[in-house]
Order: sequence, then structure tokens, then C-alpha cells
Amino acid sequence: MFVADADNAQEILVGSAANYVPQSGFLRIGPGTLSEETRAAASRGLRSVLARHDLKASFDAQSAIRDVSGSCGRLQHQRWGVSLVRRYFSPAIAYQRSAELNALVDKYVTSSVIADDIVGRRAGRPHRSIRHIRAGFANQLASLPDPGSDVQDLAGLVLSLPGELTLMDRAQLLQRLVLSTVGFTGVTLEWVIMLGIQHGYNTPALEPGQVRHLVHEALRLYPTAWRLAREAAVDHQIGDIPVRKGEHVLIGTHAIHRSGTVWDNPLEFDPSRWEAATREQRRAYLPFGKGDEMCPANGFAVKALEHLSYLILHDYRGNVRIRRRKPHARTLLAPPAGWTHLSKR
Repeated sequence: MFVADADNAQEILVGSAANYVPQSGFLRIGPGTLSEETRAAASRGLRSVLARHDLKASFDAQSAIRDVSGSCGRLQHQRWGVSLVRRYFSPAIAYQRSAELNALVDKYVTSSVIADDIVGRRAGRPHRSIRHIRAGFANQLASLPDPGSDVQDLAGLVLSLPGELTLMDRAQLLQRLVLSTVGFTGVTLEWVIMLGIQHGYNTPALEPGQVRHLVHEALRLYPTAWRLAREAAVDHQIGDIPVRKGEHVLIGTHAIHRSGTVWDNPLEFDPSRWEAATREQRRAYLPFGKGDEMCPANGFAVKALEHLSYLILHDYRGNVRIRRRKPHARTLLAPPAGWTHLSKR
């Protein structure tokens, strides 16, 4: 069943969430979701790890943009945002860890997050290097000391989680947390910068409040999690339609965000609509999902996006070239193929 109604989506994700199998795209091992205790500890730990690092002060935007630019100074869509955000969150992912562990993180980002989840050249079949990367993560985790209560990064977080988890389980969790932290944030950054340039927001007169609305509107029109899936745990009904145990329900985030019953001029890019968003609009806004299974990147990802978008749009001139108009839909909804060029003011 495909759901494109905001009220039904709210009911599925929050009101009658008990009718569905607990499901998280990140806090799981294989197809199975972690226990409620472990998921709660992971969510708390993730927020704690991000709070202890002053990422704004440690990040050198000019150097990072130079590093992720091509030979002609172009930022290639579907790649550059994730690569830049990987650098931004580097202290929180593997704080002062070995070069081997950081190299594995880089390889995972390029061979899986970009190649599989964004570009999707191997849709449905992860790159053959992923199992080797996971084994490498497990070996690196085995060599780390017990973090105890002093969890400094994602590597320490997966080691500290309660439950009977093997090193390979914890290695898989590290991969999923990197995807949560880097993948969705990086793709959204590309959307924000591309749309900001196209609509005249890259100016020294830009204010932080405008960036906040710009990020919200980019996530409304182009939610990277463009659909949410839930599996029915019991027989029940959505409205008048019966749903049987084991059946899957798809929530069309992209469709709900463009519904004319909720949004005025829904296909127009209009950040100013967020200056006075209605309660109904906020209920229909689902870029990270809702309820207990919402994406753990919610919160810190938005803060990172606001900071990075302000730095880039305020301090750089830019122009955009795209080769096709349609977004690139794979696991994540990415900008169309093309490039963005930035030059320091």
C-alpha cells in the first residue's frame, strides 16, 4: 500500500506505531531491528558524541571545498556533499583514531554511501568491497580500548552499546551510523547549495534565519528519504482499507511534501513559507520520519546543514550546471547530474 496522506502517515508513524514491526534504517543488524534498550542507548550516545565536539570551530571550509573539488574547481553532484560532510564530522566519527580506521571510513563512504545509496550503479547489490570493509572495521574495533563512560566518537559508541552484539554486529552498526551522519546530510547540503545559488541566496547579505528556512524548504521539496517503509505486525486498517500482517506500507514523503491540500503553491521553491508555517504543515513535514523510529540524524544534521550552508552561500560566488532536470532517485534522493562551481569572494 502507498500512503500519500499526511494524517494517515502521522497515524502510521506515531498514533498506531504498535501495529507495525519496529524498524530503523540505521539502528539494526541485517533486517532485524535492535532491542529498544540498545536503540535508546545509541540515540542518546549519538547526541552526546556530537555535543562534545566543536565542529564549527574545527572545520576549515575553504580547505574542504578545495579537497572535494575536481581539477576544474567543479563540485560534482551526487558526490561532493557527502565527501565534504565526511570531513566536517571527522572528529565525531573516529576521534584521533588510527589512519587505518579513518581510511576504512573513507572507503566505505566512496564505495557504498556514494556508489550504492546515492548513485545506485549497483542497485540491490552492494559493492563487493563492503564485506571486507566491515571485517576491517571489526578488526579495528577489536584493537580499541573499552571506552567505558568516556565515549568520544562513533567508534567508541558502537563498542559501548549494551546487548549481546558481536564485533561484526558492531562494525555493521558503525557503517549504518556513518551513513546516517554523512549520507543524508551530504545529499541535502548539495540540494541547499544548488537551490540557494539558483534562487539568489548566495550573497554577503544572507542572514542565518534565511538559511534555516532555506534548509527547511529544500528538505520539503526534495526530502532525501523520499519514502518510508513499514511492515504490518498485526491485521488492522488504515482508514477503510484493511492491512494484513506481513504486508508492507510505503509512506510517500515526497508526495506528502508536495500536496496541494497542505501547501500553497506546493511545487514552488519558497523558503519564506517557513516564516509562518501552520500546525498542519509541520505535521505533514517528514524529512526524518516521525516517532520512535525517526532518523537519528534529526537535530544535529539540521544544525550542521545550517552552518555549512551559511558558510558557503555567504562567502562564495557560485554557478550551477545540470545535465538533466529530474532528481536522481535511489536509496537517497539526490540532485540531478551536473556540477556546482564555487569561488571564494
